[in-house]
Amino acid sequence: MKYISLKSIAYTLSLIIASVFSIAYLTLPSMPDLRVYVLKAQNYDVEIMRDGLGIPHIYGKKDIDTAFGLGYVQSEDDFETLQSVLLATRGTLGAEIGYEAAQTDFVVQFMGVWEAVNANYDKQVPDKIKQIAQAYADGVNLYAAENPERVSRYFLPVTAKDIVAGFTFKMPMFYGFDKILSDLLNPVEALEFTSSQNALIWQPAKALPIGSQGIAVAPHRSEDGLTHLLINSHQPLTGPVAWYEARLHSDEGWNMVGSTFPGAPVIIHGHNDNLGWSNTVNKPDLVDIYQLIINPKNENQYWLDGRWKAFRIKTAKMTIKLFGPLRWTVNKEIRVSEHGPMMKTDRGSFALRWSGMNEVGSLQFMFAANKATNKQEFEDALKLNSMPSINFVYADRVGNIAHYYNAKFPKRIDGWQWDKILPGDRSDLIWTEFHDFSAMPKTVNPSSGLVYNANNTPWIATDGDDDAKENEYPESMGIETAVTNRALQIEEKLKGVKKISKGLFKEVKYDLAYHPNSYQVAALQTWLRQQPSEELSQIELDALTALRNWNFSTHKDNKQAALAVLTLTPVQEASGAPVGMHEITQAFQTAVAQLVKYQGSYEVPYGDVYRLQHGQKNLPISGGPDILRAVYGREMDNNGQIKNIAGDGFMMFVSWDQNGLVQSEAIHQYGSATKDSTSAHYNDQMDMFVEQKERLVLFERAELEKQVERRYRPGAR
Repeated sequence: MKYISLKSIAYTLSLIIASVFSIAYLTLPSMPDLRVYVLKAQNYDVEIMRDGLGIPHIYGKKDIDTAFGLGYVQSEDDFETLQSVLLATRGTLGAEIGYEAAQTDFVVQFMGVWEAVNANYDKQVPDKIKQIAQAYADGVNLYAAENPERVSRYFLPVTAKDIVAGFTFKMPMFYGFDKILSDLLNPVEALEFTSSQNALIWQPAKALPIGSQGIAVAPHRSEDGLTHLLINSHQPLTGPVAWYEARLHSDEGWNMVGSTFPGAPVIIHGHNDNLGWSNTVNKPDLVDIYQLIINPKNENQYWLDGRWKAFRIKTAKMTIKLFGPLRWTVNKEIRVSEHGPMMKTDRGSFALRWSGMNEVGSLQFMFAANKATNKQEFEDALKLNSMPSINFVYADRVGNIAHYYNAKFPKRIDGWQWDKILPGDRSDLIWTEFHDFSAMPKTVNPSSGLVYNANNTPWIATDGDDDAKENEYPESMGIETAVTNRALQIEEKLKGVKKISKGLFKEVKYDLAYHPNSYQVAALQTWLRQQPSEELSQIELDALTALRNWNFSTHKDNKQAALAVLTLTPVQEASGAPVGMHEITQAFQTAVAQLVKYQGSYEVPYGDVYRLQHGQKNLPISGGPDILRAVYGREMDNNGQIKNIAGDGFMMFVSWDQNGLVQSEAIHQYGSATKDSTSAHYNDQMDMFVEQKERLVLFERAELEKQVERRYRPGAR
């Protein structure tokens, strides 16, 4: 499992291996006494009820009982991924699976994840949060004790610190820390240095723009007078950040349903009786890179404020599995300046500083949001300023709606291009403080009665005039300005509609079109105008004529959509950055060749090419990259099909009135048992998913009791 997408960090390892002290050994850690974990589990009082789709509903007496139950059921449904996530968090995944994981192990130690946790855990993590984290860990430990044949010798025991550290490690990846580190290490790319006050946007690495969306409608804008919320985050469909659905309840007031990630003891997005939220990724500039001047006579010193200053030196230790019990330990020194850890590359020595680099409060924030009962309590959670990034589209029973462009914004001095390489010899460029909640761009209760986000700039968050205003925020906050196709389509479909029906609300979510003003269509039309016919064969010329007739839809029956989406591949990868016309031509020619070779024609129903596959099921699906019905695939196989690997997965539609929850509907792209091919719930929701249908969420226990498939008490005597 590759935990984070750091392709260029293979380059890092070449640097590491060039200067290491290594030890090979044949022994493995011994398995601890498993009875300890079984006995500890008896301290918890929780009942698990699996409904007719195998979805776990967890009912605990106390909050810690519920957290314990969540740790246990996540282990039941996907212990393999959960174990890998926690080993990766510790920086020990390479000891279990080998060299390919050493990249992640090094990054954990480079980031100083465990230094931050060990330094701040006792004083900054409240006792309640420590108890929640430990209870979840105890649930995982119980499952491991019951299934020792599945357990790595490097795994037990899971601790509360492991759970807190998981947030410290993973949260910066959502705003692109891994991509920026990868770009820094890539010796092919040119560096850009800061020189003036007018900062330019950091050019993103080429990657599919996997995103998310949330939409909220206030009662005065909805046809039925209800508050409506769409929860629709786009993630990989499998792996460490794939959504896991659960229902959590405790007698102490924890009452959430939604989804979470392996290793997280809370619902990350979903709803309770009173309120809910959808998460979308935002990517403000939260990482700063400083070029250091190294003392030519002493590599352990750098120049700062007119004098040589000594690095703090620490050692990263990577234990790497070779084969069988043979392990190889690699030690690499990491130098840390006042800015942060330093990376030596062929182009110089660079120190990094990023938002959330010492943050241990993200779990506290998420638990507070889970237990919030009104807008004030939800905003109080945001005011903790402990979530480095992530948008929140919020709605509640009394009709409040909001978009919060949440981030932990550094307080930077003006006059610098903070998204470029900064000089490392000035301490005044090393920020130590952050803007508070009042400085966060937000759109709260706009008069239009609509808020949305689809990974777009916060300056566009409603179809009225109540958005946050760009000129009121300093450039040094690094707020993104991109507008996605999905944002354009939301506004296009809803602007001018006086009363939004639930039917229209769903129609917008499942929209299949590219907007005429989207960067995708603009690039395609420019290419079509400039494409010289002499470069193309006769069959390509015929395909070009077909492509000109495309209506911008990605419906599964559309016969030009596959050719169009494949042709747009380099445009999608650039995420709006300029793309050479020759790159689009190459993508077009490749698309024609592949479609003719494998499908027999360049005009073939889109759903014959784009498929949702899991186990024996292989179904046609509508949607595409940066489409509201988000579908992302990569390579065409020998059957002429492209497997959907990311985008739309678990999603919810939620409705309230002032008396509380009215209805909640949800769907998962596969099922509740995505790792167990023998289970009836391995892929039992797929047909509904591709048909763009949802099922009712069993939020009330009385409704659940009518269709309980399995009932049990983990750890009961």
